[in-house]
This record gives sequence, structure tokens and C-alpha cells, in this order.
Amino acid sequence: MPKRQTWSYYESAIPYSMIRYVEKGKAVFVIDDTTYELEESDIVYIPQGSKLVCEALTDDFTFMSIRFTAAVPLRDREVWSDILGFDTKVKSVDLQVRDYFHCIVKEKDSVSRGKYFLLRGYLELIVGYLMNRSENAIAERPQKPITIKSDNKHDNRVQIVLDYMMNNFNANISIEEMSAMVHISSSSLRRLFKQHTGKSLSEFMTELKLVVAARKILETDDRISDIAYHVGIKDPNYFSRLFKKHFGVTPFSYRQLARD
Repeated sequence: MPKRQTWSYYESAIPYSMIRYVEKGKAVFVIDDTTYELEESDIVYIPQGSKLVCEALTDDFTFMSIRFTAAVPLRDREVWSDILGFDTKVKSVDLQVRDYFHCIVKEKDSVSRGKYFLLRGYLELIVGYLMNRSENAIAERPQKPITIKSDNKHDNRVQIVLDYMMNNFNANISIEEMSAMVHISSSSLRRLFKQHTGKSLSEFMTELKLVVAARKILETDDRISDIAYHVGIKDPNYFSRLFKKHFGVTPFSYRQLARD
């Protein structure tokens, strides 16, 4: 919870998503070249991969910060605020929302069995509040047309493969096995999967493994090598290279950054 006279923060790219709640003072946050002036009770969402610059405008500037990994992306960059429909900056008018942030800060050091359910529950309450507070602003925005190719709409075969991959991310699944599962050729599955998700099968599976691993790195104290093995990557060095390529930092640095 920073509190300094000349506090500032510079980061080339944020390797995780963040939601921050301003408790006191004023500051300027620049997120991907968009400037936001923040004050007490403002909530700001900073998506994974963003370029972030922060600078306090008052000596008493303090905030609470939640760091987390978002859902597995089905596009080049999946941003919660675009998908779920909430503003990057929202003014909180409910003291209970501030309490949700305090509960997350308190619960993160807990050793209780229900810790991770509570953490996710509080996070979902915060996201739900952001969505509700943004409803009026969303209604006033011009709607962007969405175009979907006819052969890409609600394809059950791709959904079956996606569900299988989600539940078997730690396995080495061949394209032939998945093709046989939905009774189409390997080339047809590759084409349909790319149309549906914007990614190849191997790209999606790799990102799925890395997102699951990133969540475990944030939520547990398990060894990095054990986490790599858990997601089906037996070589820790190879896992570290993949992780750094995707998140911009090593698994160890990712954990340290989230706990600083």
C-alpha cells in the first residue's frame, strides 16, 4: 500500500491483471497511453499486458491492489472490461466494495481450507459491482457491429474439443485423437478451431497450460518445477522459457512481483 511524497511507478508491460482501489489522495495512472485522474473511492482496472505509468499527486496517496490471472484468451488479447462490459475507471459509492478489497488483502495470507474460494468470491463480487456501476455508461456508448462467419457460429465439434482440452490440460493430446473424438479429419479440425478461437490447437493448449500454471504460482507456494509438471510440462527450463515468452517475466519473478 504505497504512501510516499514522490511515489511513482513505471512498468513496460504488466504480466497479470490488476484492480486497484484508491483509499486516499490523488494520482494519475496512464494505461496504454490513456490518462486517468484518480481520487478517493475510485476503482481502476489494469488488464494483463498493459503498459502502466503511475504518479501520486498528493502526499497521502494510498491504494489497495488485487493481482490475478484472467481467463484463457480466445483472441490475441482478452480484456475483461471489453468482454464483461465495465469501464476502466469506476467511482465506488458503496463502502462494502472497499470491504471486499480489505477481505482479499486479509485472506491472501490465510491458511484456511476455503481460502481460494473466498478470494475468488470476493473478486467476482468486485467485478460484478464494476459491471453494475458501468451500465449507464455502456448504454450511452455506440454499439460496434459484430460479424461472425457462418461456419464459425456455435460449432459443437469445436466446443467438444475445447471442453476436453480444458479438462485435460496436463495431458499430451494429439491432433489425431481430438479429430477422432469429433469424427472429422485433422485438417478440418485445425481449420474450424482456428476460425472459432483465432488460435491453433497447439497455441491454445500452450496458453491454457501457462494460465493454469500462473494461477497456481500466484495462489500457492508450490515449487515451480512441480507446477510445470502439474500442467504437463516435464522440463522446468522449457517451462520457464515458455512462461517468460508469454508473460514477459520468469515464473519466479512473476511470483515475487505479485507479492511485493
